[in-house]
Amino acid sequence: MEPILKLQPENVWFTSDTHFGHENIIRFCNRPFINAAEMNAELIRRWRETVPDDGIIFHLGDFAHGSSRLWNDILNALPGHKYLILGNHDMKAIHQGFMSHFELVTQQMTIRVGGQAIVLNHNPFLCYGGSYRDVWQLFGHVHSGPASHTGLDHPRLKMLFPRQYDVGVDNNNYRPISFADVKAKIEAQVAAAKAAIGIKDDVATPEVRRIVFVDKGADIGLEETARIREIATDIIELDSSIPIKEAIAARVSLLTGNIRYVYIGSRPLDDFRYVPIKTDTPITMASVEAAVKIL
Repeated sequence: MEPILKLQPENVWFTSDTHFGHENIIRFCNRPFINAAEMNAELIRRWRETVPDDGIIFHLGDFAHGSSRLWNDILNALPGHKYLILGNHDMKAIHQGFMSHFELVTQQMTIRVGGQAIVLNHNPFLCYGGSYRDVWQLFGHVHSGPASHTGLDHPRLKMLFPRQYDVGVDNNNYRPISFADVKAKIEAQVAAAKAAIGIKDDVATPEVRRIVFVDKGADIGLEETARIREIATDIIELDSSIPIKEAIAARVSLLTGNIRYVYIGSRPLDDFRYVPIKTDTPITMASVEAAVKIL
């Protein structure tokens, strides 16, 4: 589907994995409810407290377990213009009896909210378009959260990008989360990730950001450094304790702008953006000029 453009940030919410009517989900995810009836009532109450009648809310799957009557009764009680991104449990129940309550039912969406591009899917992605260009990916499915960490997918969450976030109810106090709050969560994740690997990102980043990666402690002269500064936005040193491709990817995913990069170093990199030098050899002007051509 083509992106939905110009959604207003103050009027957009996200949620996932409500599992209305699903008795066992209470035990599976340590939800603080006695039974499905209490859970349904409380999830509806919190939704109604959060989302206005004219709000736009994207539900990222696993909406309910039960008959069409259950779906219709709950959907009639929930305000907002609702979009459903199908989850694995929804595929077992989907039919026309209640789909008319949604503005759209689809497997995946890409939207723009206040200029921010966002990929919406039920599952978290290991790779997705724009992951290195400031695009968010919101998901559900994994039931992460303070009380819910028993799922088999939980250990995999450490592999995700800082610009990914679980909008499921277990991770968000059993209510929809606003665009503004998602933005704050993702910005905090990105800031923590940057601090952990010691990189900075200038607010005045140019449209095209050219980066030269070198090994930490690389021998590079003043003339070579000056030449790099003429063409590159940054020179970033890489710790040799981290695999080279992983080290580059971790940094590129955290920087804003259109990123172009090259690595000058002695560690092999199966990438055309690589200028090899011998171990313990200074970076020469010839190597710098080769890097400039790649950038």
